[in-house]
Parts: sequence; structure tokens; C-alpha cells
Amino acid sequence: MKKLIAILLTAGLLAAPMVASAGGRGGYSGRGGHYGHGGYGVGGFFAGLLGGAILGTVLSHAYEPVYAPAPRVYYAPPPEQVWVPGRYETRYERQWVPGHWEVERFSGHGEDEDDGYSRGRRVWIPGRYEEVRTRVWLPGHWEERG
Repeated sequence: MKKLIAILLTAGLLAAPMVASAGGRGGYSGRGGHYGHGGYGVGGFFAGLLGGAILGTVLSHAYEPVYAPAPRVYYAPPPEQVWVPGRYETRYERQWVPGHWEVERFSGHGEDEDDGYSRGRRVWIPGRYEEVRTRVWLPGHWEERG
């Protein structure tokens, strides 16, 4: 209903200057006809400007906005919790073995000794890392799967 009233009001404002100039009183008559080539004058210009603004406003708001419903939210199911029992695990760890002295013995060939070893010498063995196998207990715990 508002739209119809606005259109009729705009049409009335646009028609008012034409009715006023139909009597022949508007415009300047002198050598060559009417001044302004149509006789509407400044009032007609402003009436058309106002009518155009009203009509443009009405036509631009012709439809009420329609909002789409909000999208559905998907919630993933919670992950399943599973009990993992405790167990032993074999691991290899680096362990430092410090340097030390060792006695290196070698057999005396041709000599008559009881133990078979006649000579020996002390040798320095430098420190080093060795890979040592150990068993480690891993306690039971809950894990999330999924």
C-alpha cells in the first residue's frame, strides 16, 4: 500500500508543472517562441528531481529482505576412550663406560709354565658409550581413539 501511495504522489508532483503551463501563461514569449523550450521552468525541474528521488527510494526498497535459516551445525561424536594395559618394553640406551686399565696377557710359546701365560702388560682402555639393553615398565593409561 505504501508503494502505491508513493507512486501516485510522485506522478502528481510530476504532473503539476505541466498543468500550470497548459494555460499558456508560463515562459517568455518573444522572438522565436517560449524561453526554455517547454515552459516548465525551475519549479518543474525541482518537482521532477524530488519525484525521481521518491520513486527511486520506493523502487530500491521494493522487497523486504529474506534471510535464509542458519546452517546446521555438525558436531562430531566424542572420541572413544580405550584402556591400554601396562607392559614392559625393551629399549636400548646409551651408557657411558669410563676408561680403565687392563692387563693384556699372551702365551709364552716354548716355555714350560704351568698356567700357559708367561708375560703380560698393562693397557689403557679409553672411555666410550655402549648401547645397553634395558626393560622399562610402561604403566596403563587411557587413550582416545577415533
